[in-house]
Amino acid sequence: MAGLLVSVRSAAEALAAIAGGVTVLDVKEPDRGPLGRADPEVWAAVARLAPAGIPVSVALGELREWDKQPPPRSESWAGITYRKLGLAGSGPDGTAAWMTLRQAWGPGPRWVAVAYADWAEANAPDPDQVLDMAISAPDCVGILVDTWSKLKPSPVDLSWSPWIERARKASRFVALAGGLDESAIARLAPLNPHVFAVRGSACQRGLRTEAINSERVSSLVRAARDAGRVPARTQSGQWG
Repeated sequence: MAGLLVSVRSAAEALAAIAGGVTVLDVKEPDRGPLGRADPEVWAAVARLAPAGIPVSVALGELREWDKQPPPRSESWAGITYRKLGLAGSGPDGTAAWMTLRQAWGPGPRWVAVAYADWAEANAPDPDQVLDMAISAPDCVGILVDTWSKLKPSPVDLSWSPWIERARKASRFVALAGGLDESAIARLAPLNPHVFAVRGSACQRGLRTEAINSERVSSLVRAARDAGRVPARTQSGQWG
């Protein structure tokens, strides 16, 4: 059964997502980019109200935004299970820079690598490089496939199956994002990701800048569960 990750920008939105049956709460600020970093105070507010069994992840923006910036303070990670950082603008050497930052930051929440499906447009490492990076980092437990541009449909299709299967065989969970709605979730169901990740389709009027709507979340949760019933090539790995 596939789970549903919903990106929220406030405690109020987190409550709406919880009421809708969300599997994973993700904290980000959509006005700051595809992986816009919310303020640590928002992380803390969401983490405090997350029920047991619902992990909290945080988006940290893009790697280049941390150039010469200190890492978040250790207390900022309280209650956070996963952290993720995009590689837009980092070019083909972005994976090496990510490994350097990860080692410099030291202990904290487990890492989720980010592969942009539109990597060329984002000037980011290609997905194969990102997957190699995720597999080689012992504290990286999963990988998110997202889109850098929110103005175009995701290019992810069923041809990604071998890539996802490779991630599974390496015991890395896979989350699929990128402007997904119920129809896109159904279309991508044969890929059998562990989690479908959404923002816009869970918001009022389907606009990612508006507030999360619990009824929309419930509909997306059902779509993700139905997708999980589609026969898959492998059942290895899990979100957690």
